[in-house]
Amino acid sequence: MGKGNQQEIYKFGAAFILDQVNYFEGEIDGALSEQDIEYVHRMRVASRRLRTALKLFEQHLPDNTAQIWRGEFKGITKALGQARDLDIQIQWVEQMLMGDLARHYKPGYKRLVLRLKQERKKAQGKVNAAIDTLQTNETIKGIHTLLDVSGNDQGLPYTAVLYQKAFESIHTGIQGFLSYRESIYSVNNSEPLHAMRIAGKHLRYTLEIFAPLYEGGMTPFIEIMKGIQDQLGEIHDCDVWVAWLPKFINQEESRIQAYLDHTRPIKRLLPGIQHLIEDRKIIRQAEYDAFLANWQAFTDQQTWKNLNEMVDPSTFFSRKQHNS
Repeated sequence: MGKGNQQEIYKFGAAFILDQVNYFEGEIDGALSEQDIEYVHRMRVASRRLRTALKLFEQHLPDNTAQIWRGEFKGITKALGQARDLDIQIQWVEQMLMGDLARHYKPGYKRLVLRLKQERKKAQGKVNAAIDTLQTNETIKGIHTLLDVSGNDQGLPYTAVLYQKAFESIHTGIQGFLSYRESIYSVNNSEPLHAMRIAGKHLRYTLEIFAPLYEGGMTPFIEIMKGIQDQLGEIHDCDVWVAWLPKFINQEESRIQAYLDHTRPIKRLLPGIQHLIEDRKIIRQAEYDAFLANWQAFTDQQTWKNLNEMVDPSTFFSRKQHNS
């Protein structure tokens, strides 16, 4: 690939990376203050988009900077993910408590909120430490310094080399996502569905990165991927609850035993915890059934074939020429 072609891809990728760094940086103070859980959420999304872009454009960036930056952002993404997951769990359990939850279920739910908030405080410490590491290493400053997109001619049409890069990246993302399709019908599908969710997330971010090339044509596919991601996320959240809550019961029983030298108070907590386990199983099945129905519809509509064809440079330019 010629130097000019490399430079065009570099400028496109660098501009997106710098945008995500700016979004990420703009959420730091809010994430540290703990005043609103959405700061952590937005920072987490920016860090994931940033890491996806660094992976896509690593061969076009100076030396091995992309690999280094991805490694440095991995820690903050993990810390933000743990904090965000706890925020969602706390929010959901508190909403259940404020609803029409039966009285004998409430002790278990209240104990759960207490422990989750304790874990969230620990998670905040990890978020703060990860942010501090980024700032100490001057990672963000380094990205701003090294990625020079000055002289990028705004408004000029994108050329074939960038469409080829988009096609290769999106095609790879589709293949990775669809590699899990056979597993979704298996009985023990928790792990493959979670892996599919992660692959789908990377595909969605890839679509978002290259969306400006397709004049709105990418929007329906991004929405489809977002819907799939949300459904698989709900399924995964239920799987996490169902797997973790029995362990939570054992932990609470051990705490009570150590403090009181007997475990009788655990009886007050069990109805609520068991209620939550059964509730999550029911919701999981409903979400899974809805996901399968949507999946069949997308398969019937040849969604992935249509996406591949839309981003294929030969068909895209042929269609564009025909419409002009």
